[in-house]
Amino acid sequence: MMSYRNILIPLAIKAGNEILKYYRKNPLTKYKLDNSPVTEADLLANQIIIDGLKCTNLPVLSEESEFVDYDKRKNWDKFWIIDPLDGTKQFVKNEDEFTVNIALIENNTTVEGVVFAPALNILYYGNCIDGAEKIIINTDMQPIKMTCLKSDILRIVASKSHLNEATKAYLNEINNKVEGAKFVNVGSSLKFCLVAEGEADFYPRFGPINEWDIAAGHAVLKAAGGYMIDINTGKELTYNSESLCTPDFVAYGDADLIIKTGVLNIIEK
Repeated sequence: MMSYRNILIPLAIKAGNEILKYYRKNPLTKYKLDNSPVTEADLLANQIIIDGLKCTNLPVLSEESEFVDYDKRKNWDKFWIIDPLDGTKQFVKNEDEFTVNIALIENNTTVEGVVFAPALNILYYGNCIDGAEKIIINTDMQPIKMTCLKSDILRIVASKSHLNEATKAYLNEINNKVEGAKFVNVGSSLKFCLVAEGEADFYPRFGPINEWDIAAGHAVLKAAGGYMIDINTGKELTYNSESLCTPDFVAYGDADLIIKTGVLNIIEK
């Protein structure tokens, strides 16, 4: 597998720096048909990333670009999927937990990705051959190797903006049945990265989400030794579906802890 690390990291930083020009400055914001916000920062970052990926000669799927019909993309064996500004709701609320996301999909699985949180100066990168790393921007930029850590206490991350009733009910069940479980709400794809770096253990998501929202975080988590599975099939999540929406899933790092706590048995299928 060819690594695009030397393209992805500078490109994510460039897009993130452009986004920061509009942060906390009331950027022009419009709303899509699903009532989700899109700002001028989303669109400018999107163009930066698309232009930067042209050198790879691979097709690109993006949240902020024209929809590509399934008949055209269903036979793609390798392509980029991007969310130039994940966590736009946090961005317009002047909260720091928004990210730039770029992932490489090969044979419908995520194999490489970068997640950059520009307001936090933290970047996560991973590929399925070399592993995962965390880089603190504006320091010596030395990468810190990451791996999912073992834990005695189940630490759960959940969405800040998309916590539906099914997820709330599930988290309440865990709270009642798993002694000592701890919970934290985090925005954007940073949830996957917290699991990847061993700061959390488990992230459940009930209800559809778009593939570009999760592909880069999934790549980082997978590179760190973690898992992301469809709760209906028990298999790894795949990409490039006709709807570009995900099934219900869970992401976790320490498989032994997940078995020990029995959290997957609590899910009503």
